[in-house]
Amino acid sequence: MASTGSAMLKAATSDLGFKEGKSNDTKFGKWYGLNYNPYCDMAISYWAEQSGNADVVGKFAYCPSHVNWFKARGQWHSRSAAAKAGDIVFFDWDGDGVADHVGIVEKDAKADANLTTIEANTSAGTAGSQSNGDGVYRRTRYRSSVLGFGRPAYKATSVIDKIKETVSSKKPKVSLSAIIYAANTDPSKPQGHASRPADTKLVEGALKAEGLLAAKWAADGSYGTTTITAYGKWQRLKKVGRPYDGIPGKASLTALGKKYGFTVTK
Repeated sequence: MASTGSAMLKAATSDLGFKEGKSNDTKFGKWYGLNYNPYCDMAISYWAEQSGNADVVGKFAYCPSHVNWFKARGQWHSRSAAAKAGDIVFFDWDGDGVADHVGIVEKDAKADANLTTIEANTSAGTAGSQSNGDGVYRRTRYRSSVLGFGRPAYKATSVIDKIKETVSSKKPKVSLSAIIYAANTDPSKPQGHASRPADTKLVEGALKAEGLLAAKWAADGSYGTTTITAYGKWQRLKKVGRPYDGIPGKASLTALGKKYGFTVTK
């Protein structure tokens, strides 16, 4: 049975390649309430919150406090121990016994073996700062830099949740970015131009089912002026996306998908 640890890793993986703004300006710091500060542990806390694991991972911005939290719960493991995917790994760069940095173990690793991790506020390679880099990266770490591991008591996914995941995974998907691109591109092109036809057809089909778009326009895959008008009517109906300009936003598109059977992706 799946574990919520897999959801934790999915949340972390989705942020690979994230780049901070000036002076540690990040979504992690904004979420935590300590923006413009080192954010490696705030990212761990953010991913825990996003994946439903806040209760088993904790919410911290200061690595030594996080270490003590795991130790108090009897969930601390030495740096040479076998590591499990989802473990929270703490690093001690200068060997003084105090945690300087934190990440999440991405793959199981045998005792003393190197680790594959996902870390925030680090650098893409060894040339940059390891504890105050510019983003979220996948790294390979030697055990010599590890202080130890916190092992959250991840919960097994219930049968009901698993069924929901399976049903959701079978739904067609509409890319929000693709639809926005089509809505901003197709109307200025020759009649029938379809820049993102697969995603557009799903939206047009839903607008047709809602009675907002005539059948002859619902299968061409072109997000032209007629579709713009129809989607604007949907926005007005749901009272989202003002000024109801026919350009999809996340809230209005998610509402349409929920009613007509597609999920919305980035």
